[in-house]
Amino acid sequence: MSEVQRPISIAEYVGGLSAFLGRSVQKRLSTIALGTLAVMLTVFLVSQVMPVRYTATASVRLARVDDDDLTTPQATATQMNLRTFQVRALHAAGLAAGPDDRDRKLILDSFNARPNTAGTLTLVVTAAGEKQAGDALEAAVSQLNNEQEKLRAPLVSDIEARLALVDANIASLTRIRESLATSDSISPSAAGDPLALAWRRLWLLDLTTKNEESLAAANALRRRLASRLGPANTYPASLSDDVIIVQISPRPIRHAIFAGAIALLALLLYAMIRMPGPAPRGGAQRELC
Repeated sequence: MSEVQRPISIAEYVGGLSAFLGRSVQKRLSTIALGTLAVMLTVFLVSQVMPVRYTATASVRLARVDDDDLTTPQATATQMNLRTFQVRALHAAGLAAGPDDRDRKLILDSFNARPNTAGTLTLVVTAAGEKQAGDALEAAVSQLNNEQEKLRAPLVSDIEARLALVDANIASLTRIRESLATSDSISPSAAGDPLALAWRRLWLLDLTTKNEESLAAANALRRRLASRLGPANTYPASLSDDVIIVQISPRPIRHAIFAGAIALLALLLYAMIRMPGPAPRGGAQRELC
């Protein structure tokens, strides 16, 4: 009569698995080590001949008029991600001219605009050189300003027209003040009735007071209109100064380490799948009687 097998504890199972892995690796240790090193060396050498690539990342402050966005960040990002927009930007900046179409295609394929915080975008582009990547970002922002000018110009013109009317009103009120301040206006040249003269002076004083009030209100209105066109409330889209440009390829050391880790894992699995030597007596697994 056979006995029931005793349950194996976790410690015994882990110990047996470790022994199994140790026997598997020990028999093929040199193969695993040499194979991993060979893969790492091969990937390192191949990475050395890969073309150089740079990625530029920058933040863009979107255009505003009278402290209002011309368009939403989502709409602006959609506009800039259009292939036609990117081609126009490269042509306008002169980056489309040249013998190498691969560099231009790399810029067009990698360019990406995405909304960031309120009123800002994040632009990312990859190019064959640091200067080319930075120029591509500047070209995109310049093209954005050119295409948004048809939205910006009417708004700015309206405020400027109102500002011109206020300036004309201020000039007229200033001339009236100068006229009222002359001695002839206050003291008639011909002698007259003292009572009439007093009423005339009172009337002129009232006119002067009302003119000064109108002039002060006009100056306050002009300051408000001028502030709406000031640099704090009205400005075009601009690229931030902190443009980050990093080299993304070749990176032979990183690629070699990554490939070596994959090769090591594959060789360990191969060693475990292959039938190891016979287990020693007293192992973790017990046979049924």
